[in-house]
Amino acid sequence: MATKNAKTNVEILLVKAELSGIPEKRLLKSRNLGTVDLIWPRTGIARKSASRQMVFKLGKADFTGEEWAKRILYREEVEGKCGIAVSISEPVTVQKLRKFAKLTAKAIIKEGADIVQSAMVGYGDIAAAPIDALATMVGEAEAPKPIAQGIVDFTDLPAEGEEILVTVPLKRPTLGTAMGQLTLLVRG
Repeated sequence: MATKNAKTNVEILLVKAELSGIPEKRLLKSRNLGTVDLIWPRTGIARKSASRQMVFKLGKADFTGEEWAKRILYREEVEGKCGIAVSISEPVTVQKLRKFAKLTAKAIIKEGADIVQSAMVGYGDIAAAPIDALATMVGEAEAPKPIAQGIVDFTDLPAEGEEILVTVPLKRPTLGTAMGQLTLLVRG
């Protein structure tokens, strides 16, 4: 008989990020997109993804002064171990942020179409058609390219009431050279 892993409720919040090895003019102040994925938090959930704008000043972003609602990435039930993957994009303009928002909206609308399709057996294609059309109308745009990525296995879940810091080392996607880190606070 197989033993079932215990599930632990955790909150994962942004603390700080540091980037180095980028041309100095971009380090003065840049707006980047940061994505933090929770990989296999529990059976049946392969990935949860959270993205947000990150503003770097001299290669550093400090999130501790922000409201909890801005820093929180996940309030999730985790079973056993999981992974945390991070990606930080190239600096983006406000226009690129708008394009990214459109791309995200399109993905959300397409997901809604898939849900409608599976819920209405036999009539799914007809019911999902307006949602598919809306997804096409939202528009397409390429997401900004990642300049830093990292991944860690997360096995030491905090007990209820405890907090731990998790640091994800960041590397250049193509070269694999170290270029910074992202620190997260995990509360049990």
